[in-house]
Amino acid sequence: MAPENETIHEETTHLLDDIICHRILPRLPCKLLSRCKVISKGYNALIAPNTCFANFQSINPSPVSTGFVYINDGKLSFLADQDNVGVPDPSLEFMVKSLKDVKLLASANGLLLFYLLGGVDSLCICNPATMEKTVLPKEEPEDNIRKAMGLVFNPFASLKKYVVVDPLFKFSSAGNEYIFNVFSSQTGKWTCSREKVFMPGLRCPPTRPVCALGLVYWSCIDYLLWFDPDKDRAGTIQLPNCIGLGNMREVEVYKDELNYMCITFEGEIEVWRLIGGTKWNRLYELSTNTLIHENSPNLCFGLPISEAETRCILGNYVVPLAFDGRNIYLAVNMKAWRLEKDWLVSIKNIDFGEDVLSFMDPTDEDGSLFYDTEIDANDDFETSLEKELLCCDMVTGKLVNTGKSVIQTNRNFRIFYYHNSMAAVPPISK
Repeated sequence: MAPENETIHEETTHLLDDIICHRILPRLPCKLLSRCKVISKGYNALIAPNTCFANFQSINPSPVSTGFVYINDGKLSFLADQDNVGVPDPSLEFMVKSLKDVKLLASANGLLLFYLLGGVDSLCICNPATMEKTVLPKEEPEDNIRKAMGLVFNPFASLKKYVVVDPLFKFSSAGNEYIFNVFSSQTGKWTCSREKVFMPGLRCPPTRPVCALGLVYWSCIDYLLWFDPDKDRAGTIQLPNCIGLGNMREVEVYKDELNYMCITFEGEIEVWRLIGGTKWNRLYELSTNTLIHENSPNLCFGLPISEAETRCILGNYVVPLAFDGRNIYLAVNMKAWRLEKDWLVSIKNIDFGEDVLSFMDPTDEDGSLFYDTEIDANDDFETSLEKELLCCDMVTGKLVNTGKSVIQTNRNFRIFYYHNSMAAVPPISK
């Protein structure tokens, strides 16, 4: 029989390991976790590959290693401290030679979905924290580059499975029909879902996908299209009744909560949250007056501008990109605003003899917009617009320039919620 003190020591050691594995390590930044793995074989076994550890890390990701990811300047960039996020190689050279030949499609619990271009034309799942990747089999049909594929990966439910969902759609005079082509790593095959969703009305291709609690969502004009790969179910949810221009609204996920950001025709920034899967609750509403009042005298977006001009900029040159629970990140094309403003001023009342060419201001007397600069983000054209990245506190109305910029192209102008995970990329079953 073992001495009593030895029994107590064994129980204490087991309890200590349990606390370290389940309560401490999952909350550490990924960069620090990578260092912990090389301390000893014991720590390495606790971190990866470890099902319990990955489960707890997915539930309580470290705030330091959490943010938003996008492609900029030829590499992965983050709306967070790059060092704290802890991606070993933001250039992703272990996956592809140049990110200029890569399109970032989706993000889910530490995994990223890329479309590899430049003659490769393949889908690739990657975990940039562990530098693992796997190439997916070809999808049929392959008549166009996929733009709105969603990714589902829930380590807490299963560490051995991820799902890619491709929303295929057909346009008709009556409306739009959506079907879903689904790839599962457990089957290794693409399978067409039996579910179909019909939306009456205008043409509305699905936009950038987001994933929350195992479901994929796409914004389609006035509706939110959703698909549940586990239950093979699909449907729609009506978006909040706030009118905004097509490019001035976005659906985003933060910590598994679905949020809707909108810049209205009245020049207000609104944030809504989906409650219970059916009801929208308005979290924040920020007016143009607040933006001007809370930023040094009449200075908004870095320029001394009036309320009417602020509304014009909000409605035409600002795109909401991400929401972190309190702050909205905005892409602002100030260069285009300055050029258009100078052009409008210089060209007014030009005398052409008998004919006088007159131009209206971009806003009417009360500051409301009369023209629409909507651009369909799903169109097959390539633009190159550098936009300043600002952070707006929805509580105080303070605007802060992050010092970062985003290059708007059809290929790379997408930002996704991201937190680092040490979970291994699940293998594809043969």
